[in-house]
Amino acid sequence: MGRGVIIFCVKNFAVWLLIITSAVSIQAWIPLPLSATVKARIDSTTLFFSRYKTPLYHGGNEESYGPPAPAVDSRYYTYVEAPVQSSRSRDTKQPITLSRFLSDAVKENAELRDLESLFMGIQMACKTIASLVNRAGLVYSITEDIRDDITDGRFYSMKRLDHLSTVVLKNALKYTGKCEVLAPKSRLDNESPAQHQPGVLIAKSMDSNYVACLDPLDGSGNADASICTGTVFGVFEKETSTGISLWKKSREDRDRELVDSVLQPGKNMRAAGYCLYSSATVLVFTLGESVQGFTLDPQMQEFVLTHPDLTIPKRGSVYSCNEANSEGWDDAYNSYLRNLKTGKGETGKRYAHRYVGSMVGDIHRTLLYGGIFAYPADRLEHPDGNLQLLYKAAPMAYIVHTAGGKAIDGRSGSLLEVRPDRVHQKSPCFIGSYDDVSEWESYLSDNEGIYYKKGRD
Repeated sequence: MGRGVIIFCVKNFAVWLLIITSAVSIQAWIPLPLSATVKARIDSTTLFFSRYKTPLYHGGNEESYGPPAPAVDSRYYTYVEAPVQSSRSRDTKQPITLSRFLSDAVKENAELRDLESLFMGIQMACKTIASLVNRAGLVYSITEDIRDDITDGRFYSMKRLDHLSTVVLKNALKYTGKCEVLAPKSRLDNESPAQHQPGVLIAKSMDSNYVACLDPLDGSGNADASICTGTVFGVFEKETSTGISLWKKSREDRDRELVDSVLQPGKNMRAAGYCLYSSATVLVFTLGESVQGFTLDPQMQEFVLTHPDLTIPKRGSVYSCNEANSEGWDDAYNSYLRNLKTGKGETGKRYAHRYVGSMVGDIHRTLLYGGIFAYPADRLEHPDGNLQLLYKAAPMAYIVHTAGGKAIDGRSGSLLEVRPDRVHQKSPCFIGSYDDVSEWESYLSDNEGIYYKKGRD
């Protein structure tokens, strides 16, 4: 049996030799180029990292830069020169958070240090309020003291959000440990109960003379309809001091002095801003020299600079106002609007009408795209307009003015020159692009702001 196998193998030696030779040839023909390709890619990776001194880890905790890579076939590897970046160019690609921005601003101007804690409290509150607004339709019960005597569901929702936003902002400012916060009572401001807005806050920095007036949630009635709302604030520096220690005064005297300290014209502001709660949460503010816009990153939960050095276009193509009140407006303003709508204005183009009903949303759009936002006096229902000067109209006017725009009251001139007598005092306002507001101003007479028709129809 074994002898037969040996004889068979000898006789078929030539056949076996041919099979073995073919197998070796196939191995050399097929797998070797594939192996070379893989090897070339591995070697090219080693070459790239070793060239830029990037550590390669070869098991354990040992770090090695590896030997120079051997030459590889150019058919399998194309070397791409990596861009060389300076430290400055790398920094510009990193997101600039609000905390970092304020820290850098304080380094450049030490006088802003006392504002930093105030802004940190505001940004912390804005993050929480943004979450509350987004969940407005999901929260159905809060403290019973808000529910009493409220039958209108929309009003209940508005009052609920106003209350929660006020509590959040008040606690956030107190949490900094550097702010005294007051919700002024009507008796301190000589306001009638109908005019008083209970949610407004006044904050004072304990380490400086900075005082701020804040509206925690403007446009809260829009929240259930998922329409944008916002927080507005303006920061002043106390004009005078009585020289008497704060702790030697009664609580009522301290509160009254705090209220009086914010009754200043808008031109005295040291900072102003607003936070828009909409499809994105955007915080826009100015420290007096430029306007910066930060957007809340929902993953990082940080405000990131997205609109540096905002400037309003010199001319827009949109006007924003509540035309339901047009029957009570003066002929001059109605004439101005007709010219805008028919293309008979200075630009010769027809303007579009956009009105959200939330001042923060309307001003934000105007700031980005230009145009004019207006809330004129209405002789039927709102003889002084319907927007509070101190914590709505004046801060917005200050922001737009800093961004290169213009703001007037239609009576005495610049809106920033008007000094309020009360915290909740209202004023007509016209805010927007410089040329648009100037065009409307040309419709006014010099006779103490009385409107007149200039015959442009």
